[in-house]
Amino acid sequence: MKGYRSSHILLDLHVTREFVLDFLVSFLFFFFIFFINQILLLVQQVMLKSVDVGTILTLVLCAIPQFLQYVVPFATLSASSMVLGDLGSANELLAMRSSGIPLGKVYRVLVVCSLVMSLLTFYIADYLMPASSRVYQRMLTDVMRDLPTFELREDGTNSVGDVVMRNGDVSGDAISDVMMFTTDSSPYMTILSPEGRLKLVEPVDFVYRLDLDEPSFLLSEDDSVRTVLSSAGKATIYLDFSRQVPALTQSSPSNLSSAELWPLMQDRKAVRDENVAIFHDRREDAMLQLAGSIARVHSSADLAEAQSDIDYAVSTLEAIGDDEPIQFYYQYYSAEFNKKFALALGCLALTVVTLPLSLVKIRHGRLVGFGLSLLIAVSYWYILFASQLKIFDFSFNAGFLMYVPDAVMLATGLSLLVFNMRRAG
Repeated sequence: MKGYRSSHILLDLHVTREFVLDFLVSFLFFFFIFFINQILLLVQQVMLKSVDVGTILTLVLCAIPQFLQYVVPFATLSASSMVLGDLGSANELLAMRSSGIPLGKVYRVLVVCSLVMSLLTFYIADYLMPASSRVYQRMLTDVMRDLPTFELREDGTNSVGDVVMRNGDVSGDAISDVMMFTTDSSPYMTILSPEGRLKLVEPVDFVYRLDLDEPSFLLSEDDSVRTVLSSAGKATIYLDFSRQVPALTQSSPSNLSSAELWPLMQDRKAVRDENVAIFHDRREDAMLQLAGSIARVHSSADLAEAQSDIDYAVSTLEAIGDDEPIQFYYQYYSAEFNKKFALALGCLALTVVTLPLSLVKIRHGRLVGFGLSLLIAVSYWYILFASQLKIFDFSFNAGFLMYVPDAVMLATGLSLLVFNMRRAG
């Protein structure tokens, strides 16, 4: 009995070791993909402002938790499929079954590992993301305040978005020989002024104020025939470049913790319940009005007399509609609140969907397992994305949609596992 238990401990350690190694490899793979997709855009925008390397690295580190909540579940998926594929191709699973060791022993280790990864995912989504987001926003605001987009220098040219400005001499915030034009808007605008003053008036929202003396304006459409030329003694122009500020970790519900989201969600739920109650009261009143108008009809003469009331009641019902009103922010907060838990449970669901691999004999198991995990990860991502698009199609709590990918993976994995077990048995 002691040797039996020792062999099981060795099996647990062996599977755990393989899982950890494959998880690290998969983690680096998915991390690199998300890093290239999101972080380099941030680095590019910040580096254009000559920010020091230390600040850039800190901003990058603060942005990493934004995608780690996806990297960990997908890495768990790949690790589980690679472990089962490798054990199967090396005939280790067959040897275990021949020795009387059930596959459930391997499943147990993988499930325990996936539960650990679930806790890690929830910690990232519910703690690291909100904390890093606040640090990121504070640092980014300081960077934009200290390093405004328009860097005034003598005979300099600045380009931000679709706005290009050329100036002559510079004295403080005063500039001369100002020429500014837009490159990607309709109508196209060109402004000339001998003197002007440029100030950053909203550092957080990234808004500039440009005061011009004796400016000339040229507005033109794509068709050169439609052109307007005008001038003024003085003019003030506000330039809003808030969209140019990196928004990777903006203050959105996804960057709030579950404890912060819950009261917000409940407040919006109260508003939603009130709107739904009003909706049903209005609909009931309109239906009673319609029923009363119809009840008064006993002859064709009564119908002609009540027709206007009937038409009004019918038009009122049509205007009210059949669907309960949707509270936008309640659905949004609810989806983000439940997504934190759904992604954490995703580690377990994605592990379960790989278990049928243990009953299939494949060559190059680790490589095939990794390839299958990529297909499953894309499917999971697509279902999650599609579910998020549907949250505003329901008036009731749409947070359950965030669990649809997990439910699909669990149902698929368990169905294939039972089917293959019956087939093998």
